[in-house]
Amino acid sequence: MGRHLWQSGAWRKYLLSLRHSPDAAVLGIIIVFLAVRLILAATLGFAVDESYTVASARQLQLSYFDHPPLHYWIVHAFMPILGDGHALRLPFIVLFAGSSWLLHLLTRRLFGAWAGVWAVLALNLSAFFTVSAGSFIVPDGPLVFLLLAAALTLADAFFAGAAAPSPWRTWIVAGFCIGLAGLSKYHAVLFAFGLLLYLASVPARRRVLLHPAPWAGAFIALAVFTPVLIWNAQHAWVSFVYQGSRGIPRGGLHVGNALANAAGQAVWILPWIFVPLAMAGWQALRAGRKQERSWYCLCLGLPTIVLFTIIPLWGEKSLPHWSMPGWMMLYPILGARLDRAASADAWPRRWAIASAALFVALAAIGVGHAVTGFGKLLFPGAFTHGDPTLQSVEWTPLYAELKARGYLDRKDMFIVAPNWLYAGRIDMALRGALQVVVIGDGKNFAFQIVRKSLLGWDALLIGRNIPADVESRVREIFASVEELPSFSFGRSGMPEIKLRIILARKLLTPLPSADAPDLREQKAESRDGVKQDH
Repeated sequence: MGRHLWQSGAWRKYLLSLRHSPDAAVLGIIIVFLAVRLILAATLGFAVDESYTVASARQLQLSYFDHPPLHYWIVHAFMPILGDGHALRLPFIVLFAGSSWLLHLLTRRLFGAWAGVWAVLALNLSAFFTVSAGSFIVPDGPLVFLLLAAALTLADAFFAGAAAPSPWRTWIVAGFCIGLAGLSKYHAVLFAFGLLLYLASVPARRRVLLHPAPWAGAFIALAVFTPVLIWNAQHAWVSFVYQGSRGIPRGGLHVGNALANAAGQAVWILPWIFVPLAMAGWQALRAGRKQERSWYCLCLGLPTIVLFTIIPLWGEKSLPHWSMPGWMMLYPILGARLDRAASADAWPRRWAIASAALFVALAAIGVGHAVTGFGKLLFPGAFTHGDPTLQSVEWTPLYAELKARGYLDRKDMFIVAPNWLYAGRIDMALRGALQVVVIGDGKNFAFQIVRKSLLGWDALLIGRNIPADVESRVREIFASVEELPSFSFGRSGMPEIKLRIILARKLLTPLPSADAPDLREQKAESRDGVKQDH
């Protein structure tokens, strides 16, 4: 079949069209990276955040502790169709394919079609956007799509001249997109602030604020965001307190934290893409408002980049990927820079080829180690301080182990986990065979509803590390407690993960609710010291 198509000239015509049609080239990039993400999704195990999300999404709520609800709602909606396995990543993979196309349309509107090709290629060669936001069950996937949709809608109004749509249509659509982005992640507030900054800083745009349409759009965005407000009002605004407390000064300046965060951003994007991206952004910043299209991108992106880069100066270390939605808005500027350079020099093409080769090599090594753990066998000294790829090692062997011990067939048995990290892992491993509750640091599990009375039931307390206070609380509410043989498993036959299993017989009193995290500390780390929180 493929040979016939080639001989008929269809494939040759398509490949030739890539040289002359930017849209065809972008579609080719999207298809190639769609295939890459499908392979990643099928190969890599669920990360800790994904397991936790799926476990939390089993109960539909107006909102959730860590984040607004949209990615939880997506999981909940697709679980009856796709199950609770790797296929649940499909909606997020499709969303990012759409995000790539929206980035092309945005860049084409601002800087030209070939600039859009370069921007999409650079975005898809960036580790965070392909591996995390583009492949995993995380809130960044819908956030990226909706922010790009809002940016494109507004760009069509600001830069289309006489062909611009009506203000009412523009701001109603933009408000709806920003509101949905707010249902994805709180970063949407910084995008809205950047939009206001753009309108206020460009004299010709200030009159837009005198029209009622932008304020109608703002009202629509707030209305769409209402489920988050209602849930937080019902729970003492705990999600806002939790996220907002991360910027509280901890005493003194921590320059090292800020530098480490900036370095982490470069690693997540990949240094050979981060450097030209940052240079393009710096050049646009120097040009200022005179280059209004670049200024538009900067205003939408810089508030997020600056805030999450400087917070570590006085707050906690924070996570480098928090600034990624801001960097995303600078890819059109990078696309324009590469497009201009490519018309006079061959280095952008060499850069693209080298970046693609490095991406493939790193992906092969990283995925290969994440799946097999071969790095530990070849270079054991490199992992003496932990192995971050253990995050992708699922606890699925636990199902067969508990089945062999006869616990999964019991109707009066449930699981107790000492924290949200383990609860998500266990929930995914057991595939709903036993109910999982948390006694300890529960995060969103502290707000889950235990729908059954479990009095008189037995439980298995399972975890890699079980804090003494959690074990003590279990002993207080059960008639007796017995340490069972531990269970170890890992990649390539290595005993990488060892689980303690404690049998607690006959629950005497109602279960205590899981603990909401200590908002003064904000520590959610795995045994390997890798912080787990989007």
